[in-house]
Amino acid sequence: MTRGWELSPASFDCLLQALAPDRDRAALAYESLRGRLIAFFEWRACPNPDELADRTLDRLAQKPAGGAEVEQIYSYCCAIARLLMLEARREREHNEVVAQQAPRLQAPPGRAQTATLEALRACLERLPAKSRSLVLDYYEQDRLAKIEQRKGLAGRLGIPLNALRLRAFRVREALEKCVRESLSGGNELPKSVTRK
Repeated sequence: MTRGWELSPASFDCLLQALAPDRDRAALAYESLRGRLIAFFEWRACPNPDELADRTLDRLAQKPAGGAEVEQIYSYCCAIARLLMLEARREREHNEVVAQQAPRLQAPPGRAQTATLEALRACLERLPAKSRSLVLDYYEQDRLAKIEQRKGLAGRLGIPLNALRLRAFRVREALEKCVRESLSGGNELPKSVTRK
């Protein structure tokens, strides 16, 4: 992905337009493609298949958003997924090597996990109630139950599934940033999230 490139509502719309000219058919095609990508990563025992599927779609959106036409969009998407799978494997192998070579004087994992959980709870508390509820509901269930949960959540909010995904992604991204900053001494949520 190009450095500094970020999925925006406009680039997401370009991706939907590339999938199908009709907005409803494009949304269905998007959800179907995302489900197939999750299955692709699950079958290959990749960690975080949901996240890898989202990253694949983000990279896929970069092409039409840049004005390029993708003739074989599904083949192109499969190529991106394969590259991400290889990147994830290399990253996992690298992390395993680093973990093996790391000095044994580090804090026990339980303490680090506790600190991360406490930071996450504190960051969740600082979110506006609507954003906190959205992100907790969005990530609550597993697999098939998660799909139904998200459809129901989108219905309650009166927004399409793709808009719900984008909102949840933004809140999750803000939470991750807040947790990282909390663990390194800062603890600010981005203003775009605290205003919502």
